Amino acid sequence: SKKWKNQFFFIEPLKNLKPSWFGMPILVNKDLAKVKNKFLKKLNQNKIETRPIISGNFLNQPCVKLYNLKNKGETFFGSQEIEERGFFIGLPTRRISKEKLNFLVRNLFKIDELI
Repeated sequence: SKKWKNQFFFIEPLKNLKPSWFGMPILVNKDLAKVKNKFLKKLNQNKIETRPIISGNFLNQPCVKLYNLKNKGETFFGSQEIEERGFFIGLPTRRISKEKLNFLVRNLFKIDELI
């Protein structure tokens, strides 16, 4: 597609694995991380539900304070990247129509409108 400019990174399964995907985890391009939340709001307004990938960086969760967990000065770059750039779209259990797939693709490309 002419609209593809590496706006997203799709997680690929490891070689020799055949996962049973129940959702599609997506990372936005690093240059688009600042508009991710606005973009997710727009997707949800268009009836495309999204969720965070697990909890992002667990150290940013409120329970860390509640249980006095400490990170001993460590930074978890991968977890922070997932929190800042990642989101998840659930997959249906049945094949979807081309019209629905095209609707999803058109809406994903709308991230460029937010730059």
